Amino acid sequence: MPLRRPRSAEPERRETLVKRSLVLRANPTMRETQAVLTRLERALQERGATSERASAGELHFRMPPPWRFAPIGWLALITRGTATLSAWGGGPWRVSYRLYFDALQVVTAIITLGMVVFGWRWPRLALLTAALALWIAGYASLHLLAANRFRGLLRHVMADVLERRARPRETTANAPVASQQPE
Repeated sequence: MPLRRPRSAEPERRETLVKRSLVLRANPTMRETQAVLTRLERALQERGATSERASAGELHFRMPPPWRFAPIGWLALITRGTATLSAWGGGPWRVSYRLYFDALQVVTAIITLGMVVFGWRWPRLALLTAALALWIAGYASLHLLAANRFRGLLRHVMADVLERRARPRETTANAPVASQQPE
């Protein structure tokens, strides 16, 4: 089963999409850039997601069905996503990711529809306020929570690559020098 539909069949909807990125250190090697995607792919597969490498530097994933919430926690609210490693036209290297929350949006819409049907006799302002509160407290807060958990997972996965050169290398000038002269 292919994970990715053709681009024309998959229009981007702003209300279900999170586009963010994390900047890598300057000039990572090709090995390090591929290591980031490999580690992310492995971390997602450990949580039950199916993943597919689409092209060099791009990973598509689909989270497991909602009835398997327990092993992955809040990440189960994410339906699918993509992660892309690129330099964006000569800028700093970054991992850009897109998260889709289709299932969360459908569940919130069904609850809103049920609330409208059962509360049809309520005052209109009260019904509107209740629907707005549901979308803010329910959808938006869960959306932000799952997106932040994914960002944390991505930061954890990228930690070795991000921090590798942050620690200074031990130079030969600092190392103890042995005499070349026989004693």
